Amino acid sequence: MDDDALTGFHLVLPIRKWEGLSIFLARLMIKLDPDRQIDEERLDVILRSNADAIVVGGTQGITVEKVRSLLKRVHSFSREIILEVTDASCALEGPYRYWVPVVLNAGDPHWIIRAHARAIRRWKDPHITDRLVPVGYIVLNEESAVAALTGADAMIDDEELVGLCQVGHYLFRFPLIYIEYSGKWGCMDRLARIRGRIPQAPLVYGGGIREGWQARTVASLVDTVIVGNMIYEAQDANELESQLHTICQAIRTDDGG
Repeated sequence: MDDDALTGFHLVLPIRKWEGLSIFLARLMIKLDPDRQIDEERLDVILRSNADAIVVGGTQGITVEKVRSLLKRVHSFSREIILEVTDASCALEGPYRYWVPVVLNAGDPHWIIRAHARAIRRWKDPHITDRLVPVGYIVLNEESAVAALTGADAMIDDEELVGLCQVGHYLFRFPLIYIEYSGKWGCMDRLARIRGRIPQAPLVYGGGIREGWQARTVASLVDTVIVGNMIYEAQDANELESQLHTICQAIRTDDGG
């Protein structure tokens, strides 16, 4: 597949305003885990892809050295690089946007406020606040590492799920609500019900997307689609390139492109 086939269109949505800040809202993001190995061939595919942003973040084995190394390897990406601040020690200062996860269904209050206080107080650059975005996470894969770490109640029913989304959007006024299935393909009926109840909330979805039909289905229900595990599960760089192209085309088709 040639470069034009992979980078022939751009999916990014207009930047929105939130509490006086500019909030970057993309259609497709690729999430890279600093604790997982990725070869140069796959990374080259990602850097040439039509994804609107690369999110650097993870749950297990995260260290300053690993985060810094991955950020250095993706620095040439021509669009947005977002650092997901899941650990205070890894809140590196730089020309990034920062996602600060607030796990709305966490059983441990540390992941609702304390972790963020520790991270923010480390920063010296006053302008970082211009690029700081609180994101309301709802973890729905009970077997995931993030559910174990945060004590998240991933078995909530539909009413509780909608309630958490409404609290995040209306009460806390988070600019983004992230429905995280963490590697597992989620229930699209539930996602549709959330969208129906809070149609104006910018929704992000991540979990188990590997095929074009999945990307198209999710894209019809949310604002931002995130792919992650497929990056590492593809047999090689050629398969990854084909999968990313298919997913980009599927989202473009849903957008009427």
